[in-house]
Amino acid sequence: MVLAIAVLWVVPRLQPTTGTLVVVGAGRSATTLPSATLDLRQGDGSWVPAGTVEGSVPAAPDQAQLLEIALPVGDYTGVRLAGGDGHDVTVKVVAGQVEPLLIGIASGTLIPGAVYAGNDEVNLGLGELSGKFVPMPAFGLTDQDGKAVDLDTLAGKDVVIGAFHTTCHETCPLYTALFLQLARQAPPDVALLEVTTDPATDTPAALKQYGKQAGATWTFATGTAAQVAAFWKPFGVEIATGDTHTSTLVLVDRHGYVRLVYRGVPKVGNDIPPSLVSILSAQGLKELASGGDGWGAPDVLQALTTIAGPAPSPQAAGGKAAAFRLPATDGRTVSLADLAGKPVVINFWATTCPPCRVEMPMLRDQVGRAGFTLVLVNEGQDAAAARDFLAGIGVPQPALLDEDLSVGRQYGVIALPTTIFVKADGTIDRKQIGQLNERVLAAELSALASQ
Repeated sequence: MVLAIAVLWVVPRLQPTTGTLVVVGAGRSATTLPSATLDLRQGDGSWVPAGTVEGSVPAAPDQAQLLEIALPVGDYTGVRLAGGDGHDVTVKVVAGQVEPLLIGIASGTLIPGAVYAGNDEVNLGLGELSGKFVPMPAFGLTDQDGKAVDLDTLAGKDVVIGAFHTTCHETCPLYTALFLQLARQAPPDVALLEVTTDPATDTPAALKQYGKQAGATWTFATGTAAQVAAFWKPFGVEIATGDTHTSTLVLVDRHGYVRLVYRGVPKVGNDIPPSLVSILSAQGLKELASGGDGWGAPDVLQALTTIAGPAPSPQAAGGKAAAFRLPATDGRTVSLADLAGKPVVINFWATTCPPCRVEMPMLRDQVGRAGFTLVLVNEGQDAAAARDFLAGIGVPQPALLDEDLSVGRQYGVIALPTTIFVKADGTIDRKQIGQLNERVLAAELSALASQ
């Protein structure tokens, strides 16, 4: 009798513990998903069916629930539809809890990389799919081994993209030195990609030789002149050779959205191999010794941490806002002193920064409603380019022109967009590197209003 009781007490505890997976779908536009099996990848690499998903899928930020199912607890590492390509994502099923999973759908299929698990990631995904972030345009390039490089091959990874070419003797070797530092320190789910701006010279064979000489383990890419020009066009980088080039670094998140654009020369310190030092011209050696524009691997790694998670609050800054006096696109000259006495939001931007294009109308609307002053500071471009950009996005506000980047340097602007929140007493309250979302902006404006 005692034995029977013990068996009855043990059996229920042997039943698998489960949590609930809720699968929702959204698209960049409304679409329909035909009946398809949704599979989850287990830790051992095998696939298990979770259930069938189908039905109407609305345009984000609206969403439709496609499936609710109890699953054994554990971490699942990927998702696929109808036996197609797998998409990396960590789905954590916890006993007694609900785990949301968002899948982005276009033309009845899963958008490459558009899978989001967990509340924060799902909210991010709805923002991305609804156009609050700018997707990296489709492209087709070739790596140093002759293999394809495109959005599909990079899906599921945060990507650091650097502009360079092998015949540059100034900043390009410093970018490669930066990539050597990132290759040692970046998480395994970060992809590094150097894309040439000189496709006529940089064939796959030339890139392979350059990578071998530098000790590189990452991907180099080239293509036809048209392919490379199209790749760099959104970032204002033109085909170039020799020592004429636009030094640019771009961060793209694992879902394929552009999040940050760096300009200028990285600071690599003494951590550069002799093989790269030997390539540097006198100007390149001068840039190396001076520390470039002051940003380097630690800044890029911090930015990668930021874009890998939910949007953070702006960084606390402190100190007095640096005085400046700049010409404006309407012909006036404006100084910070002219704006004293109430909170000011200073947004540093450029026409070649896709996230700047998205956040600026939101900044104009929310800062205006709060009764504060929005100051738009264009970095490194002329009045005509700034005016055309603002007219094109429906922001008829004059911008200040920081053509030599001196004011940006005073405020520690290492990437675009960057937004500085200045209190009425002229001290800096917060600093946001990267694109703001509505929640973070509203919270900071509320904090400024209360001071």
